[in-house]
Amino acid sequence: MQNLTHTTFAPGATVAAVARQYDVATSLIYKWRRAVRAREPGFAEVVVVPDEPVAVSRPAASPAVIELEIAGKVRLRIPLTTPPTLAAAMVKALGVS
Repeated sequence: MQNLTHTTFAPGATVAAVARQYDVATSLIYKWRRAVRAREPGFAEVVVVPDEPVAVSRPAASPAVIELEIAGKVRLRIPLTTPPTLAAAMVKALGVS
């Protein structure tokens, strides 16, 4: 039953064709399909494709940052894209004035 049912999930397969092939009523196959789906939640078709050559890329340059070392205890790195008010709030939160 299980192999027959899984055959109906194959790409291009139809329940009617599988029913004719195995001499089984289509209604019975639909019943078995519902049972399989209830038993296997999250069932999804997986398609495996051959590997394609991947272009080798260089690592991206690290983004520009402002780096603050505070009393040798804390290091804060602020990307240049950070809004000035947020950067000021981060510095203030560390107790630096």
